[in-house]
Amino acid sequence: MRVGYNTNSLADHPLADALALIAEQGYTAVALTIGYPHVRPFDSDLGAQLGALRASLDTYELTVAVETGARYLLDPRNKHKPSLVDVAAEPRIEFLRRAIDIAADLGATCVSLWSGYPVSYTDPAATRDQLVSRLAQVVDYADRRAVTLGFEPEPGMFVETVAQALDVCRALDDPPRLGITLDVGHCVMTEPAGAQTAIVDLGDKLVNVHLDDMTPLKHEHLEFGYGEVDLGAVMDALDGTGFAGVASVELPRHSHDAPNVARRSMRAINLARLPIGTRSWIEDAAAEIRRSPDKIVERFSGAERAMSRASGDAALLARVQLLTTLVAETFDETVGPLIGKLYQWGDSDERLAVLRGLELSALDGRLGPVATAAGVELTEDALRCNDPRLVAAALGGFGSRFLGQHTWRHGVMKLIFMEVPLSAVYGLSNRADPELGRMVRDYISERRAAGRSVPDDAQTLQNLTATKSEVAR
Repeated sequence: MRVGYNTNSLADHPLADALALIAEQGYTAVALTIGYPHVRPFDSDLGAQLGALRASLDTYELTVAVETGARYLLDPRNKHKPSLVDVAAEPRIEFLRRAIDIAADLGATCVSLWSGYPVSYTDPAATRDQLVSRLAQVVDYADRRAVTLGFEPEPGMFVETVAQALDVCRALDDPPRLGITLDVGHCVMTEPAGAQTAIVDLGDKLVNVHLDDMTPLKHEHLEFGYGEVDLGAVMDALDGTGFAGVASVELPRHSHDAPNVARRSMRAINLARLPIGTRSWIEDAAAEIRRSPDKIVERFSGAERAMSRASGDAALLARVQLLTTLVAETFDETVGPLIGKLYQWGDSDERLAVLRGLELSALDGRLGPVATAAGVELTEDALRCNDPRLVAAALGGFGSRFLGQHTWRHGVMKLIFMEVPLSAVYGLSNRADPELGRMVRDYISERRAAGRSVPDDAQTLQNLTATKSEVAR
C-alpha cells in the first residue's frame, strides 16, 4: 500500500510545491485531481504539463492515482455537472477518456470516478440503464489503454453504497479493469458495518482508497479524530487484505491549512498503523495523563518497553503523542515544569521526543507562555549537545518560532559543521539573514584555504543569503 495525499486538498499550492510538500511529509503517493489549478486537461500545453509532472513524480518517487472529482471543471456554475447520469453526458465521457489518457501517460494506478447525483426528470431504472451504458464506453476505452478504473459510491449520488457499485459492475459482467474506490469517511454514512468490513468484503475488487473522517450527519470530509472513522481498524483491514493500491488523504476543504493538515494526517496514519496492542497502550496512557498530568513522567520512560514488539519509531511516536496530549489538555502552568522534567531526566531518545512534541505543539499553536519558556531553555540546551538528532530537532518548528536570532544562527552553523542536512531547519529561508551569510562565507573561505571540500548545504546557504542581501539593497 502507498499512502498518498490528494492535490484537491492543496488547492492554494502550485503543483510543484504541492508535490514537494507531500513528499516532505512522508507520503509515497499522490492522488492527482485533474482540473484547475493543478492540471488543465483541455489546454494546448497539456503535453508539457505532463512532462513536468512526470519529472516531479520521479524526483519525489511518488506513485500516482488519477482523480476526476474537480467540482466545476465542466460547468462553471453547477457542481460536478454534467455527470454520467445526466441527459447530456458526453462532456463527462470525453473528460473521463482524457483522464484515462493522462493516467496512461503517467503510469497511474487507476482513474477514480463516480456516477453523479440522481436527476428527477428520469425514473431510476432509466437512469441506471443510462449509467451502465455510458460506463461501458468508459470501461472499453480504459481497457484499450490498459488503465484500471475505480468506481466510487458517494453519499447522495445515484450510486452511493458499495452494494450498488458492485451491482453496476455485475451489470457490465465484472470487467477486469473496473474496480471500486472506497472512501472510508463515506462508509460512516452509507455502510452500517463500517469501512473495515467493506474493505475485507471487497477484497481484490478494491483498487483505490480515500482516507478522511466523517460523521453520520453530514457529508463533510474531516481531519482524523473529528468523526467516527476507526482509523486503526481501517489500516489494519487494508494491511490485512494486502491492499496494494493508493490510499490517499482527501480533505478538499482544508487547503487553507494544508501543510499542517498534511503533517497531522500523516502522524495519525503512522499511529494507526502501529499494532493494536501498541495503540491501546498509547490510548490508555493518554487517558491517564488527562486525569493525572504528572503520570507522563512514568509513561514517558516506560514507552520503550511497551513498544518493544513494534518496529521502527514506535516509541518516538508514542512519546510525542503523549506530550502533545499533555500540552493540548493540561493547564500551561503545569505543562512547563513537566516538559522540563521529561527533558532533564530523559535519555537522548526521550529528549528527542520532547523536542519533536514541542515542534508539533508549536506548529498547532497550542503552547502557552510557561511551556514556551521551558521549551526555549531546553532547546538551547539541545543545541549545545553533540547528538545530531537533537541539534536538528532543536531547529525544527519550535526553534524556528521561538529561538533568538543569535542562537538560531549558531545552531544552523553547527548543523553544517556536523554535516546534517539543512532540510532539518524549519523555515530556513524566512530567517536566514546577512549575518548568517557572513558566517557561512567565513566557513567556506576557511575550508577552501585548508584545501578541504565545501559541503553542498554550505554553498546553498551562501547563495540563499547572498540573494536576500541583494534584494535588501
